Amino acid sequence: MTTRLTRNAPDISCDHCARAIQGALSALEGVTRVDVDVAAKRVDVRYDAEAASAEQIDAALEAEGYPPA
Repeated sequence: MTTRLTRNAPDISCDHCARAIQGALSALEGVTRVDVDVAAKRVDVRYDAEAASAEQIDAALEAEGYPPA
């Protein structure tokens, strides 16, 4: 089952940030799509809820330096 999660990440400031987030989240098992809107400082993730969790995604964002608000 595909689940959609949207998080605000106020520390996003550039395309480099977007690439770092996409790389970190795409590496998680079960994540199928990551879209980062730099201007809106928003991350949209689609994932298989049986393989990943919102907590894992939040932890990966935080570990990468972009804690969700």
